[in-house]
Amino acid sequence: MENQRLSTLLKLIAQPERMSILFLLLEGDRNVNELCAATGQHATTVSNHLAKLRSEGLVEFTRYHRVLEYRLISNEAAVILHTLKSLKQAGQQAA
Repeated sequence: MENQRLSTLLKLIAQPERMSILFLLLEGDRNVNELCAATGQHATTVSNHLAKLRSEGLVEFTRYHRVLEYRLISNEAAVILHTLKSLKQAGQQAA
């Protein structure tokens, strides 16, 4: 992976609200309402983050009538998120 793409990927993940959305999508497909309920963010905010993640190729959606189900499609992002999740859990256990 080239340095510019890796830097862009890290910037996308490093934003705290986006990171919480990505952690949820790492567990499985979610719609905007589920993401809002889990993160406490407004629908507009979540939708804007998802649009950014989609434009950068990290997530994709499937439409079920009026509901959009989002999923993580970037293997690179999944590897980074798994690593971050492990670090987070290790930090919680040490505390």
